[in-house]
Order: sequence, then structure tokens, then C-alpha cells
Amino acid sequence: MNVKVQAAELPFPATAYGAGWLRLLQPLGVAILLQSLISGWQLDLAWSSWLYAEEGRSWILRDSWFFSEVVHKGGRELSIGLLILVCMAFVVSWKVPALSRYRRVLLYLILGPATASALVAGAKHITGVDCPWSLDIFGGDQPYVPLVQNLLRGGGDGVCFPAGHASAGYAWLALYFAAVAVAPRWRYVALAVALGAGLLFGVSQQLRGAHFLSHDLWSLVLCWYTVMLLARWMLAKSDKR
Repeated sequence: MNVKVQAAELPFPATAYGAGWLRLLQPLGVAILLQSLISGWQLDLAWSSWLYAEEGRSWILRDSWFFSEVVHKGGRELSIGLLILVCMAFVVSWKVPALSRYRRVLLYLILGPATASALVAGAKHITGVDCPWSLDIFGGDQPYVPLVQNLLRGGGDGVCFPAGHASAGYAWLALYFAAVAVAPRWRYVALAVALGAGLLFGVSQQLRGAHFLSHDLWSLVLCWYTVMLLARWMLAKSDKR
């Protein structure tokens, strides 16, 4: 079957996706500022140390049914299930005329979250950063090294940066850009849902000792830029048309 995605006339210019280098770099600038604060005030260590102490110095929530099964496993399955539903809608769009005008957006909602999640998963295996629960100060056997220093020295054998489970929520920031295309009045609702899911997944993993604050921050940044750049390529029409 010759599959050709039809270009749709979408009701917004490319500037809706942050055209121009200044607007493109603003989120990165904010992230670098936040990372500077996290590093300068040692917030990663302070926050995780407080959580560890509150849990009786044992990460008792690591094996909690709610956090490990409902939020962690269930959240991942929910994200995968949503992606499967979008794939089904894309396939059905070739048979249902009413869906055909949304074909490009549906394809974007497949590629955007899948690509963002894949990039986060790949980065985890390159950076070599340990989880808090693996560190000797939190009952593990690895020394604590601040994130920036850890990355500059090449990392170790850990697979915890950026945060993988948080990306199961943040990858769906693609919903914001899809909403800009087909239902602009709902774009901020879509944004809130994706940010809320990513925050829920991220904080739940911090409570389990799986990630530091900075791990979730850069998962958000990587997901945002992935889905935003794909939206500029796949959805935004040229201002010169």
C-alpha cells in the first residue's frame, strides 16, 4: 500500500511553535538557570536526603504497591496504551473520511511521544548516572557525584539520567502542539495534563529513590524540544504560503 500523508492546511503560522532562535532557546535558558540553582544550592542532595530521612533511611516506598505498581507500572502502561490508541486512529483515518483531515496530527502524535521517550531511554544508557538508591549515602554502594561533575567526567554504569518514567508523561507534551493545530482553545488543558502526568511520575520516582530533581528537569527539557521541533517540521505551515 502506498502510504502518503496528506498535507493539511492548519490554522496557525510557524510562529505558533516558537519560530526564531530567541524563542527556541528560552526554555533551554530557563532549564540552565534552574540547574544552576540546583547545583549551587545542592538541591538534588538536600531534597533526596530529606525524603530518605523521612522514610526511615530505607526508601520504604521503593517497593510500595501504589508507587511501584499503580504509578510506575500503571503509568507506563497508560502511556503505551494511549500511543496504541493513536496508532489505531491513524490506521482508521484511511477508512473514515471524517478522520482523514487529522491524519498528519495523528501521525505527529505517534512520532512525537515515541521519539521523545526513545531519546530519553537512549540518553540514560549514555550518561551513566546512578540513581539515588544506588549511592552509599542512601544505602547503596556508589559514591555521590554532583550531576554536572558526573557528566563531565563521563559518568559510570548507572542508567538514571534523564528520568525515564517522567518522560512517559512529558512525552505527551505533544498533545499541546496537536491541540494548537486542531483545537486551540484546549491547548493549555493539554499542556496541563502532560505536565501534570510528568510531574506525578517524576515525583513518585523521587519518593522511591529512583531519581534526583535534576533528572526530571532534563527529561522535561528533552521531551519538550523533541515534540516542539517535530511539530515545527510536521504541523506548522509556512508564513509565506
